[in-house]
Amino acid sequence: MKKLFLSIIALGAVLAAPLFSEDFGDGEPSWFTQDITVDEHEITRKNANGDWVPFIDKTFSACANVKISDTVQSLEDARTAAEKVAAEKLTTYLKSHKETKALEKTPVLAKWRYDDSLANGGAYVLVQVVASIEKPRAQAKVIDYKQSIAEMSYDLPRVLLWGKDKMTLVDKISFGSQESIESHRITFAEGTRQVRGKDSAYYPDGTLVYDTVQKFKNGSMSFSIKNSIKNRKTLIVIRTDVNTDNKELVLTYNGNKYTANIEKDTGNHWRNLCFEIDEFVITEYRPAFTIESTYEYQGVATISIYQLL
Repeated sequence: MKKLFLSIIALGAVLAAPLFSEDFGDGEPSWFTQDITVDEHEITRKNANGDWVPFIDKTFSACANVKISDTVQSLEDARTAAEKVAAEKLTTYLKSHKETKALEKTPVLAKWRYDDSLANGGAYVLVQVVASIEKPRAQAKVIDYKQSIAEMSYDLPRVLLWGKDKMTLVDKISFGSQESIESHRITFAEGTRQVRGKDSAYYPDGTLVYDTVQKFKNGSMSFSIKNSIKNRKTLIVIRTDVNTDNKELVLTYNGNKYTANIEKDTGNHWRNLCFEIDEFVITEYRPAFTIESTYEYQGVATISIYQLL
């Protein structure tokens, strides 16, 4: 009699089952699992403001199987009971993982399948919760051009972008060339302790660069610029050894003082310290600049001079 009862109920369930149910079958359906599953994907849709923006949809799924018994006496009862069990499993999971957006939603019955076998007669169900979160818009990366130039390990280009200005290389001083030293009138104040020699160091990107370094302390070093145009905005870039306790490098011209901070780095010694001289400040064709005295030996190497042309 029970076999006939189950068969009649099963036939009625098949005829009445909506599109998202599955036919009768022996064994578990392919989608059934004891685990909570999470599927995440990105989709573009309109937000509350009517703008098309990306959303992250997270689908949380839970399954349950309830068999017909003395207390569950029909396939419909089994489906209802299994839906409740799956929803409770899902809620417990969401609470433990603090998925607040998903907890605001009611679990929805997504799939079910009846099993008409005498041994396992009952219902398998799948319930789901979808949490949709608007994806934060990526912040446009603000490039710190001063920092970028400071850490530029390759040879500085002929044209350098300084903020919105395109600065053109007009002169370069190399301490490895006696001709460059003489033509740029490199001099030291009386009593200045100084030494020159070849050295190698790393930039922050790990690039090893060789250069001739001029070190000095207890005095100052002066140099003049060639090929400059009066009244033009000028940028002086000095390759500097920052493995030092000196806190700054100070450049002076005609009573004006320009300061670049030194942040000590014992691993990657090279930085390109930048000094910006506004337009109408330089009033000579061969302006002379002075690097002021430092607390301890300070190493400087290639000096590049740019102007806004």
